[in-house]
Amino acid sequence: MAARILLAGDVMLGRLVGKAIGKKGSSWPLGSLEPVFHGADAILFNLECAITSSKKIWNGPPKAFYFGAPESAVQALIACEFTAASLANNHLLDFGYRGMLDTLQLLDDAGILHAGAGRNASEAAKPAFFERKGISFGLISCCDHQQDFSAGEDSPGIRFLDLSDEKTALEKLREDFGMVSGCDWPILSLHWGPNLVDHPSEGFRRIARSAIDMGFRLIHGHSAHVFHGVEMYRGSPIFYSCGDLVDDYLVDPHFRNDHQLIFDLSLERKGMKSLSFHPVLIECCRASPATGKSRVWIAREMARRCEELGTRVSEDLRILPPGSDCDRQPFLLPQAEGIETGHFQ
Repeated sequence: MAARILLAGDVMLGRLVGKAIGKKGSSWPLGSLEPVFHGADAILFNLECAITSSKKIWNGPPKAFYFGAPESAVQALIACEFTAASLANNHLLDFGYRGMLDTLQLLDDAGILHAGAGRNASEAAKPAFFERKGISFGLISCCDHQQDFSAGEDSPGIRFLDLSDEKTALEKLREDFGMVSGCDWPILSLHWGPNLVDHPSEGFRRIARSAIDMGFRLIHGHSAHVFHGVEMYRGSPIFYSCGDLVDDYLVDPHFRNDHQLIFDLSLERKGMKSLSFHPVLIECCRASPATGKSRVWIAREMARRCEELGTRVSEDLRILPPGSDCDRQPFLLPQAEGIETGHFQ
């Protein structure tokens, strides 16, 4: 029996999104995606903010943006029945230790699992475990930036991983894998790399493949604020960046970071049965299923970015690996003329 697992990128419920929740209710940012979420066995995401009433910002070096959501924002996550949050990122401690601890408590009270942050280094390294349809999952969460957020032996923080020292980083990941090696699907969630890039670096591809080699079966990447193509390596999917699910960010005219997606996987114990995606548009602090030209643009860009990584996108938005039934499938051509009047309109 297969489990349907959805993978989303960054969920940022602070700033203007938080104000919209206050005015329009907790269903505003994500409620329109209910048809996509319906029937999912599990939904994984990166929580790109603290959920807290604290207004005291982190006392480290000043940064450009601080993301803090009101405590009522957790209701948006509950309503969507999100399963597990990756918390190792560069915004969880924007409102200090209290902001982070408030977030952990709210997620615990809501029954939302989490990994990548804790009251000390040992707790921050702990995986989140869950089971669906008789299939076991273990989630490890790490972040490669904001080192001053790193949890200490006796201090709260995130699971920081210095990827610039690749050898040491892989040794730490191998230790982390030991905690989830007994699961059918060990998952590595990585908040990594720079903003607004539409493809992974060769170094990140090397690290992701090494993680698969050591036993992880799925890489859940995020941080770029735009989606990347998917690579299949030794039968395992590598999602270098799942983009954002909801935010209030300035839209870059080239990257069009208001155009996003959600990955939809059907997983069995032995492997992945199918993979597809749902185009999403973010407008006015609200994520909704993308339609018309927006849907076309997302589909075409995903096809282009997947092609660079050796996978292909079919007309029904499935992502197919090399050696599958590719030759019998009608494909979405990345730069096809007239596509806006075709299958996706």
